[in-house]
Amino acid sequence: MQPLAAIEDDATLVARAQRGDERAFAMLYRRHVRYVAGALHRVLRRDEDVDDALQHAFADAHLGLPKLLDPAGFRAWVTRIAIRRAHDRLAAERRWAMLRSALALVIPRAANPTDRGPVDALQEALSRLHPSYAIPWVLSEIAGHTIDEVASLCGVSPSTAKRHIARATSALERRLHAR
Repeated sequence: MQPLAAIEDDATLVARAQRGDERAFAMLYRRHVRYVAGALHRVLRRDEDVDDALQHAFADAHLGLPKLLDPAGFRAWVTRIAIRRAHDRLAAERRWAMLRSALALVIPRAANPTDRGPVDALQEALSRLHPSYAIPWVLSEIAGHTIDEVASLCGVSPSTAKRHIARATSALERRLHAR
């Protein structure tokens, strides 16, 4: 059991963490992770999505800690970050679902079942990519959108869209050539 003097409020821990005390941030994490995870679970429902959003939220909080104006409001602040992450993830999933529907209309179909191999391989490889990489790649390489259009449709900068397309291209090449 900790002595009463060792129990610090959030504002004190935030102030210490803002000065670079990693143990203080770890204490904030331990104090609030279950609460934030519960909030995320109500929005995302799947444990793997919750874990991912939770890690990103606390990483974002750690990076943004110097900008936190109300140290006593740490819990609400980190929860807002997490919920924003959850909404971004859900929006990406909706875009991915729309893209899969659109892809079904434009992806080449093979008349001969033996010719379906490359089409099926591409679809399989695309399904294994994270939507943040697959969506820009399909918009660019299959739908023929420009980088600026892809960036706008995905809600990212053109340089991020380019980077995601390049990563998707590399991953697809590895997966398709490993067969």
